[in-house]
Amino acid sequence: MDSPTSSFQQSILLAPNFVSSMSQGDFVYFFFRETAVEYINCGKAVYSRVARVCKYDRGGPHRFRNRWTSFLKSRLNCSVTGDFPFYFNEIQSTTELISGQYGSLSAQLIYGTFTTPVNSISGSAVCAFSLQDITDTFEGNFKEQSALNSNWLPVQSAKVPEPRPGQCVNDSRTLPDLTLNFINTHSLMDESVPSFFGQPIVIRTSFHYRFTQIAVDPQVKTPGGKTYDVLFIGTDNGKVIKAVNAESADSHEKVSPVVIEEIQAFPSTVPVRGIKVVRASQAGDGLEDGRLVVIADSQVQALRLHRCYGDRILSCGECVALQDPYCAWDKVEGKCRALVGPAATDASRFLQSVATGIHASCPPSKGLNKDASSVGAISANQNKFPQDSMIPSKDSQGGEIINIMHDEEQESSGPEVSAADSPPPQYSVETLVMAVVAGALAALLVGFVAGYLCGRKCRKDEDDNLPYPDTEYEYFEQRQNVNRLAPEPKLLPQEEVTYAEPVLVPQPSKMHSPKGTMRKPPPTPTETLFQFPDGYGFRGPRDNFGTLRSHQGDAYRRNDGFATTRSVKKVYL
Repeated sequence: MDSPTSSFQQSILLAPNFVSSMSQGDFVYFFFRETAVEYINCGKAVYSRVARVCKYDRGGPHRFRNRWTSFLKSRLNCSVTGDFPFYFNEIQSTTELISGQYGSLSAQLIYGTFTTPVNSISGSAVCAFSLQDITDTFEGNFKEQSALNSNWLPVQSAKVPEPRPGQCVNDSRTLPDLTLNFINTHSLMDESVPSFFGQPIVIRTSFHYRFTQIAVDPQVKTPGGKTYDVLFIGTDNGKVIKAVNAESADSHEKVSPVVIEEIQAFPSTVPVRGIKVVRASQAGDGLEDGRLVVIADSQVQALRLHRCYGDRILSCGECVALQDPYCAWDKVEGKCRALVGPAATDASRFLQSVATGIHASCPPSKGLNKDASSVGAISANQNKFPQDSMIPSKDSQGGEIINIMHDEEQESSGPEVSAADSPPPQYSVETLVMAVVAGALAALLVGFVAGYLCGRKCRKDEDDNLPYPDTEYEYFEQRQNVNRLAPEPKLLPQEEVTYAEPVLVPQPSKMHSPKGTMRKPPPTPTETLFQFPDGYGFRGPRDNFGTLRSHQGDAYRRNDGFATTRSVKKVYL
C-alpha cells in the first residue's frame, strides 16, 4: 500500500515524527509527535500521539484502494495535573509492552520519555500508559470540526455509521462508502490517553540535558514478594539515570519517585541514542545479574544493572537507604549484596525497604541522605556513595566499553557513578520583589548619607576661606599693592578711559582685629584706609573704608557706604 505518499495520509498526518511502533493482537500501534490540527486555530503546537491500524487492512474499494480504512489516532497526555496542567507534549522514546502487578491491578504498560519544546521551559518527564486505556480511547467518541473556523467538538453517537470505523473486518475492501468517507475525515479521537499513575513518574527541569531514551527492567522481585519496574533513562549529555517508583508495588494511583543513581556513561557532549536491558539467556553465560547496554553514535557500553558496593556500604542502614531493588542487606554474611538467585526473595535473610528506605531490623543510616521530597524531582544533595567509589576495582566493574569507531583523541576511563546533581537555585517572585525593594531602599539611604556628608564638607570649606567669618558685612579683598601686577588691558583706538585709583595710607595701629571693620560712627580723615589725591576732583564724604564707587560717572553715589570713583572719557573718531 502506497500509504506514505497518498493524499489520504497527508490529510490525517500533519508533519509527523515517528518514534516507535509495536504489534499487539489484531492491531499495530504507532507512537509519534505531530503538529496538532485541533489546535491550529489558536496557534501552532506539537502533540504526542498514539495511532492504531489493523494488521490486515487492505484498503478500501475504488478510490480508497491504497488508503487505510482503520487508521485512528489519539493524544497522549503526559502532564502535571492541576487547574492549569503543565504538559510535556513531545514524545521522544518508548519501551516495549510490559506486564506487571501494580497494587491490586494487573496491567500492560508502555513507558515513554517526553519533553517540552526546545524554545520553551526546559523539562523532561517519564510517563506510563496502559494498553487498556489506549483501547478505551479508541472506542470512545470521535472529534470533528464542522466548519473551517469552528472548534473541534465530539461527534454525536447517532452520526457514527455502522460498522464502526476503525474496527478490523475480514476484508476491508467490502466496507461501505459511508464508513470510508467518515473515517477519512474523522481519524482523531476526542479523548486523550491519561497517564497510568495519574502523573509523571520522573520529572526533570534542567537546562543541562533532556531525556532521550528509556529502558525498563520489569517486575524486579524483592524480599517479601513485592515487584518494581526499574527505569533506566538516557539523556543527551551522556548520562543514564536509574530510578524507581517506590509506590508502584502498593498502588497504581500514587507516585513516589526515587533516583538511585546517575551514571556518566559517555562524555557530556555525547548523547545516548539507545538503551536496552539484557538478561541471561541460559545459565553460565555470565549474565545472571543482567547488563545494561547503552548505545551512542560511536561506541557501546555494557554496564552492570546495580552497584551495591559490598565493600563500601558498611552498615545495614546504609544498604537499605539505597532503595535499590537489586540490593539488600545479608544478615548471614553481614554485608550489602546483590539479590541474585532463588534465595534472593528470602525476607528472613535479606533486609530491604524500597518504599521507605528504612527497615525496623536495622538502625537508620546517618551517612546517606536522599532528597525525594518533591513529587517528580530527581535530585539528591549528597552522594549516595563515597567519593572513592569512582575508583575502579575488581568487585565493582562499571562495564566494558566497545568502540565502534576508532577515535584516538577520545579517552574514556569508564562510567562514573554519582548522585543526582542538585538543580540550580530557584527563587520565587516574592523573593525577587523583596530583593529589588531592599536594594532600592539601601541605594536611597547610601545616597542620602553621602549627599549629607558631602554638603557638610563643602560648606565647611567655604566657611574656612572667609577671612572674617564673624562679620555681618560683605567681605571685599583689599589689594596690597597700588600698582597691579597684571598688565592693563589694551584700549581700542576710539576710546580713552581714565580711572581714579586710591592711594594706600598706613593702617592705624588700633586696627588689629576683624572687629575693627565693624560699622561705627563716621571716623576722622586720619582713620580712613585710603586717601584720594585732590587732583581727581571728587568732593564729598567718604565711607568708612575710604572707597568711592560710581557706576554711572562721578555724579553717582550709593547710599550703602561703599562707592568707587571711575571716570571714563570716550573719544569717537
